[in-house]
Amino acid sequence: MKEQNKGITLIALVITIIILLILAGISIASLTGSGLFEKAGEAKNKSVEAQEGENTTLKEYEDTINGFLGNNLSGGSNLGEEIKNVDTSITDPVSAMPDGTKEVVEGDANKGIVIKDSKDNEWTWVEVPKTIFTATESKQYDTIKADLINYVTTPTNYRTSSFADEWHALDGEILVNERTTNLTEEQKKLNNGCGLTYYEYKENYEKMLSSVFSNGGFWISRYEIGDATATASNKTRTASSGITGEAVSRIDQIPYNYVTCSQAQTLADRMKPDTNKTTSLLFGIQWDLTCKFIDEKAGSAITKGDCKEWGNYTDSSLTLSRGKYNVYPESPTSIWKPFNEDTENYVTSSQTSSNTSYYQLLTTGSSEQTNKMNIYDLAGNEFEWTLERWMFDSINPCAYRGGVYYLNGSDYSASCRGITTTSHSYISISPRATLY
Repeated sequence: MKEQNKGITLIALVITIIILLILAGISIASLTGSGLFEKAGEAKNKSVEAQEGENTTLKEYEDTINGFLGNNLSGGSNLGEEIKNVDTSITDPVSAMPDGTKEVVEGDANKGIVIKDSKDNEWTWVEVPKTIFTATESKQYDTIKADLINYVTTPTNYRTSSFADEWHALDGEILVNERTTNLTEEQKKLNNGCGLTYYEYKENYEKMLSSVFSNGGFWISRYEIGDATATASNKTRTASSGITGEAVSRIDQIPYNYVTCSQAQTLADRMKPDTNKTTSLLFGIQWDLTCKFIDEKAGSAITKGDCKEWGNYTDSSLTLSRGKYNVYPESPTSIWKPFNEDTENYVTSSQTSSNTSYYQLLTTGSSEQTNKMNIYDLAGNEFEWTLERWMFDSINPCAYRGGVYYLNGSDYSASCRGITTTSHSYISISPRATLY
């Protein structure tokens, strides 16, 4: 019995195989007749074709991305490789570059890093060392803000308790701001003060803080915002010029003026080179950081002292190297003259602090003397709107910074502040933008 049950018999195995073959024959015949094999083949072919199409599409995407990166931030033509004398543990301008950056105009951090974006606007890097932060994450906004204020306050104070980066707008004849008691949602939608709604201001400010913290700096327009349309037609801007035209950060442009603070913010916003970046007027803390940056590189507090040696003032004696100048620009009969036409009044020793009746407005970047760390005309030429608010006046909440062409450099340094109304516009106040 034990020997007979050791395994299947040969006869049983043969019978089993025959039965399986019969069943297989019936199944194959049935499947063949149903066309299932043909359909399976078609499905396989379609799957292969679909995979090949997907691979082709992915390859196109990859080539596009690699081509973009190769022209901008990586690969053989990596723009980052053109940046030098930078400690990336302290500051990282390459990571902060906008999409489609065309060119590194100046890559030496000791001279001031300058890039040209996809719109041909030029931006200068303002270094804010990462080592100053006690914050550990980019969303610790209050801590980052406090770190920045402490940085610009010690040892040379660029700040004042009379001004703050705070949203403000006019509700009828009443000035409202973010500290207003029982601020309504309708009031928060107003943008006729600083050019931003309550929520836009908060979003931009937090984005700026995060960017400065993460990248160790921010971009500032190399020049005062120019009116490319006015320059093309050689027109002097007037109160009726409005804010049509192209707002640019380029050399040899007639500065945008006769714009309110809110209009200036609109112009700055138009300069955004891509959807991943924000452009705006400088917040007050950014202007202070720019002054700190220049002073750190210069080895002295030149932005707080007499700026006549590097700014366009009535007591300046600048040598022009390009562009145009306009004597008494507020006059309706004033004209723009090329720098090499009748400039003797501009550069002679007779133009001193005792001869303040002669003054001129310059196109952007007209003199290399006004260039500090590749930022032009931060001192003199035009006052410049910022997103600061004067805390103690409901009539004059809007702040502007720097000096102006018709005053003395000893009285209005690059770090100075001025105030005016939300509706004020004049030839002497221009915008400058920041990119973050």
